[in-house]
Amino acid sequence: MFAENKQNERKFDGMLKKALKEHREPVRREFARRLLAKILTIEQQEAIRKVVRQERMLLAAFILLPAAVMILVLMFPNLLLVSSQLPGVLYLLAKETAANMVQQWQLWTSYAVIAAVMIYAVYEVLLADN
Repeated sequence: MFAENKQNERKFDGMLKKALKEHREPVRREFARRLLAKILTIEQQEAIRKVVRQERMLLAAFILLPAAVMILVLMFPNLLLVSSQLPGVLYLLAKETAANMVQQWQLWTSYAVIAAVMIYAVYEVLLADN
């Protein structure tokens, strides 16, 4: 239905442009004002719809995410204990990863250069002409 409305709007815009190009008399100011007011109203309604949709999704997230966390904590109390140890485990993992990367810096540098060349090649092939 939304696509059909867009198609009708495009068809109306095309007919209006064609009629205005063929029309030899000047357009009345009142007609132009009404047309611009209608366009402005439509644009404002679309912007308001978009904001309302975003606010509804945000409200749903603020209601559903804490509810899901509470349900998980009540159903799986051991999960809370494991998640409390997670920052320490992540710190040790990051420390080991950094140490390995420092030891193998030449390998990681070559990987980075190869990845950059591949990304540039894909860009040149697909997007540069457009």
